[in-house]
Amino acid sequence: MEIKKNVLTELRDGVLIVTLNREERRNAIDPDTANELEAVFNHAEKDPAVGALLITGAGERSFCAGEDLAALGENGECLTETEHGFAGITERLCPKPIVCACNGTAVAGGLEIALACDVIVAADHARFGLTEVKVGLLATSGGLVRLPKLIPAKIASEMCLTGNLIDAQRAYEVGLVNHVVPKEQVMDKAMELAKRMAANAPIPMRLAKQILHMAPHTSVEDGMRVCRYMAWKYVEGTEDAKEGPQAFLEKRPPQWKGR
Repeated sequence: MEIKKNVLTELRDGVLIVTLNREERRNAIDPDTANELEAVFNHAEKDPAVGALLITGAGERSFCAGEDLAALGENGECLTETEHGFAGITERLCPKPIVCACNGTAVAGGLEIALACDVIVAADHARFGLTEVKVGLLATSGGLVRLPKLIPAKIASEMCLTGNLIDAQRAYEVGLVNHVVPKEQVMDKAMELAKRMAANAPIPMRLAKQILHMAPHTSVEDGMRVCRYMAWKYVEGTEDAKEGPQAFLEKRPPQWKGR
């Protein structure tokens, strides 16, 4: 895949590593970066060589500072929305798993990008916050909706209404991030998880993401009916459904075909 100036990509072991490459701007998102990310994610969704994605930021200071305030419209409007939301990700239901390697501070839209990922691995010096209220703006890219679904409502309210940051350990304690590791290990841990996901069968992975997305909005009974229906319609009888058990019995890695 073409390497663009604001977004770097590298395909490694079935994982597409996407790096926000604006370290001098704390990896903030401007319109060019948003459009590049939209294109990268669109390509990755269709590329059979990509089993999972990993998004991180350049340097150690910041994962992403959110919207580049220098790129706002003259009336404060966001110019970094794409077809799939802020930075091409916040309104995207990607069929492939996305791991966030949070290498530093994730604030405002940067936190909203992280929240749009399936798993977050945080460096131990990382901090998190929705800081829009401090600069006269409103978090419109999912933070106000996703945060109280992930962490206790009162903690979410405090974060959103004060704009204060929490550190990585606190983020782990309240359930905002999956893992906290020393900063020099954040990519290794994130890659470990992403590679494990990329090695799984693509059809069940896609369906599992869809079901996880709908789970908070349905009953257990209805959700189980959906699971059974999807298994019957999309999994049973596929080549991969035969390959998986056969590979297990033969003690070899499965060769998935996505069909």
